[in-house]
Amino acid sequence: MSDSRTPRVFAVQDHMLEPLFAGIVQDLERKGVDVTRGPPSKPGDKPGVLPAPYLDQMKHADVAMFSSRALCTGEMLAACSRLRAVVNPTIGVETVDLAAASELGILVGNGSTPENYIGMAEAALMFMLNLSYGLRTSEQHLRENRPRPAPDQVHARTLRGKRIGILGLGNIGRSLARLLQPFDVEVLAYSPHADPGSLPAGVRLAPLDEVMAQADLVCICIAVTPQNRQLVNERTLGLMKRSAYLVNVSRGDAIDEPALVRVLQERRIAGAALDTFAREPLPMESPLRSLDNVILTPHAVGYTRENVDSLRAAAVENIRRVVAGQPPLYCKNPGAGEKWAARVAGMDRLRSWDAPAQS
Repeated sequence: MSDSRTPRVFAVQDHMLEPLFAGIVQDLERKGVDVTRGPPSKPGDKPGVLPAPYLDQMKHADVAMFSSRALCTGEMLAACSRLRAVVNPTIGVETVDLAAASELGILVGNGSTPENYIGMAEAALMFMLNLSYGLRTSEQHLRENRPRPAPDQVHARTLRGKRIGILGLGNIGRSLARLLQPFDVEVLAYSPHADPGSLPAGVRLAPLDEVMAQADLVCICIAVTPQNRQLVNERTLGLMKRSAYLVNVSRGDAIDEPALVRVLQERRIAGAALDTFAREPLPMESPLRSLDNVILTPHAVGYTRENVDSLRAAAVENIRRVVAGQPPLYCKNPGAGEKWAARVAGMDRLRSWDAPAQS
């Protein structure tokens, strides 16, 4: 084994998260890490192959940092014999071939910090309350100096007594279920891999079709995979009540967007609140922008100051741990730990740096 050397990190560029990436890169460089950047990122692009010069840079990296707008394929991972880990600063790792990484012994870290998933759960609840109470309509009444609605025209509805559907019981879904407990609602959850013995209080697991058909509000919290992409589609949307609302704080690929547009245009559901889209930023020509029964936010509804600070710190800590020969603090494939240990056993020793580990 050679003497210790400077750690190398390859980091993509992300037009939506560049300030976060730039901050992480700055922190790493201050620690003496050699950081190289990927090609410029443009709205709508999600390149499946890195151009040759950038792939060559990744081949020399110990850690690669990707995002939800840059694919990290199995072929790319297989070509990088020095790579020890892939780190995404945010929660989602749907653009990383997790199965290939695990098979190769490459650990995948992410930004699943409490500040991140609790903030997203709070934002999802905010969406639900805004939809139920018609905040936009109430605001328009004041701004346009309309009279208060007559008793038979009141539009607001309480959450109390309603059925709430949650698709996906990861950290966000579970946090949302806990936040809903004081509202006296019934929570149905679709989560095929959830342990029935460790559900949040008041949550009942149910098949997807039952959740979609019975819920008054459905919130999408899934981690998108090839198996559940467009889980919400023409068929499943068709099961929803006309009075029901849809919330998406997951990924745009969780929904068949053209199908949702049709459903909203035809008032087959009451409305939706969407923070993520098939293409980001949402194109100006998107028909979603012209609908009056949808709330749209630019993939930032849970992007709190606390969240941003935690993501930057978590990404640096994840990389620090990998450099020091430890698994990332937030690891998506801990089951690959044995293969990872075997993979890095014969690699060069990396020079670590002093940084307090997060508890």
